[in-house]
Amino acid sequence: MSAQALLAPQEVWFEAPERWMSDAVHLVVIGAGGNGSEVMDCLASFHHALVSLGHPKGLQVTIIDDAVVREPNLVRQRFWPCDLGQYKAVALANRYNLMLGLEWTGLPYRFPGPETEKAIARADLVITAVDLPSARRALAHYGGYFKPSCMWLDLGNGHRHGQAVFGALSPRHRERYPCVIDVYPELASLQDDPRKSCSAAESIGTQDCLINRAVTTAGMGIVWELLRYGRTAKHCLSINLETGEQMAASFPPS
Repeated sequence: MSAQALLAPQEVWFEAPERWMSDAVHLVVIGAGGNGSEVMDCLASFHHALVSLGHPKGLQVTIIDDAVVREPNLVRQRFWPCDLGQYKAVALANRYNLMLGLEWTGLPYRFPGPETEKAIARADLVITAVDLPSARRALAHYGGYFKPSCMWLDLGNGHRHGQAVFGALSPRHRERYPCVIDVYPELASLQDDPRKSCSAAESIGTQDCLINRAVTTAGMGIVWELLRYGRTAKHCLSINLETGEQMAASFPPS
């Protein structure tokens, strides 16, 4: 091997812990809206696939959101008229529990809070599917206990574009695996937008009908790589429905 090859930056991979292949993988989803509800659908498929492939325990999922299903949530999010008035997190957890005989948990609380501490402490992977910068900051600076190996996948989107960022939750590992706050430092000072749509039609006007599914499919592809193959080199994914482009970026070279 040449000296030039030896000195060249090496591609960085994240290797899933070996226990992911034999023990139940604990995932926490924060946010049960457009992206979060799509994430739950993906995770249900992943669980069924893993068990079919011989995984002894599959996935154990907790979803956290204190919001209830309103009429504007129909169509663009995975809710239907029968879900109106229910807590989003509880409705989604119950749906897949009934469908697949699972024991997933829906916590109708706001993160962070004492009701969510146990779920975060058990998590192998936290997936944020929120539209509030403050929620991302709360996780980035979380003062409670979490596993040192816990990873963080963030999903975010605008009207017709979005991104997925996979990195470490622990500050000690973020130089190697930067999280969404490191990739988008403006989130440190960005203010929350409290405006809500008043109808399903207005909701679609604010965010395209397929953007949540597109962003989630891209981001959850990283999760599937980890669950099925035990490793990934994907760090960031960018999706643009208007141009049809999807771009990927790797972790910073070592």
